Parts: sequence; C-alpha cells; structure tokens
Amino acid sequence: MDLRLLFVAAIWGVNFSVIKFALTDFLPLVFTVARFSLAALFLFGLMRATGTSFAIARGDRPALIILGLIGVTLYNIFFMVGLSYTTASHSALLISLSPLVAAVLQTVSGRERLGARSFAGLALATVGVILIIRSHHGAITFSSSMVIGDLLTLCATIAWALYTIKARPLLEKYPAITVTAYSMAVGSIMLAPFAAKEITQVPWSQISPGSWSAFLFAALIAGGIAHSLWYQGVKRIGVTRTIVYHYLMPFFAVLVAALFLEERITLAQIIGGLSVLFGVAIVQKRPNR
Repeated sequence: MDLRLLFVAAIWGVNFSVIKFALTDFLPLVFTVARFSLAALFLFGLMRATGTSFAIARGDRPALIILGLIGVTLYNIFFMVGLSYTTASHSALLISLSPLVAAVLQTVSGRERLGARSFAGLALATVGVILIIRSHHGAITFSSSMVIGDLLTLCATIAWALYTIKARPLLEKYPAITVTAYSMAVGSIMLAPFAAKEITQVPWSQISPGSWSAFLFAALIAGGIAHSLWYQGVKRIGVTRTIVYHYLMPFFAVLVAALFLEERITLAQIIGGLSVLFGVAIVQKRPNR
C-alpha cells in the first residue's frame, strides 16, 4: 500500500462532506472555480518557494490545456449537472467506477498490459464499492428520468479516468506539482464562464467562517496537495495502480461518518470495505519475476 495515496483517498473521502457543508453558503460552479483557482495559486507559490521551474515546452502546452479541460472543466460540469438529474447513490457508484474505466482504456490502447489478477482485484473492489454505497444510500433504484443524469455522470467518470491517463506523458517530463498547477489554472479559466451568472447570486458577506474553512480545506488540502500527490503516484507506480485507490474514497467517507457523525456501520459496509481493501492490495502486488 502507498501511504501517500491512502492519504489522498482519505482526504477525498472526507472532502465530499466538506463540500456539501460549504455549499450551504456557496453556489456549486462558483465554489468550484474559486477552489481550483486558489489551489493553482497555492501550487504556483510552492513552486516558486521550492525553485521548481515554471517553463513548459511550447509543444506540451496543448496537452496541458486538454488536461485542464478534461479534468477540471468537463469533469465538474458533467458531475454537477448529472447529480441534479440522478440520485446520490447512482452518482457515487458511477464515479467510483473510474478505476475500472481507466483499466479498460489502458488495456484497449495498449498502454498497460493487465493480467487476470489485476482485473480480479478491480472486480473485487468494484463489488465492495457497490456494497458500501448501497448500504449507505439505500437501494439503488432506476427510472427513465435518471437516464440523462446517469449518462452525464458516466461522462464525468470517463473524464476523470482520462485526466489520470493523459497526464502520464507530461509527468515523464515535468514534476507532478507543475502539471497539477497548470491543469488547474487552465481548467478554472475555461470553467469560469459557466459560473459567471452565479457570482452575483452568492451572499458573500453572509458566508459563515465554517464555510470559508471548508472552502480552504477543499482548495488547499483536497485540491492542491492531494491532486499533486495523486499525480506523483501516477508518475511513480503507473495509472492503474494509482487510480485503484479511488475505490477507497467511499470506504473512508463511511468511516469518517461513523467516527464523527455517529452513523452506524452495517455488516454490508464492513464486508464492502474489506473487499475494497483486498481488491486494492491485489492490484498493487507486483507479479513474481
């Protein structure tokens, strides 16, 4: 297990509740643009403080723009609009499938060759996530009115998988913090026009200190730091072995809810959590040579 990626999964698992709390005062798109803009500025500040080069070769700039478009702009539009048309359980389940989507895309494109053990681990983790989400949100239902929301959320899932995959060539040339900072900055700029109408609707003077604290956590910790560590993982151990940690987010979300919100943990959640942990461990284990 990679402790840095475990930290990322835990932070992102907590971040769902943090963002939900912040959105009692903020509007979604304004919050997202402000969050990633501040995260980018924070990372640029760290780059300057550590002497990390800001230079990006002209030929790599289009790839960075595409990365920001996919991972920040499109992902958040698809996710937020999709969530407004479907249920929380559908959304959580579809978003959690990004490791499986990434594995399929990697295999089809020939970028990574995955053996039967890796796919078995992915399948086990997928079953675990379904158990956790079904138990936490209730039975997963379906109606024709959810089709649009589910399709948009699936697009968000694909966008996140591509955001992780497409970064690999850039990470071979540049530090993870550089790729993260530029992709967030570009993505925020492209997302800003969609949030323009919301800016005047936010009661800025009435935002509580708690919501501002939640915003800072989402921007600096869950945004800048966690995304940089995520890309470090991609650079260090590859796409599939990194993105499988995405499965741990629902596990940590339920664990935090039990510890701090006194929500009851069910047997299904325990079984699901163990399935996720074993599945991730199977994917992480290198084959004997």
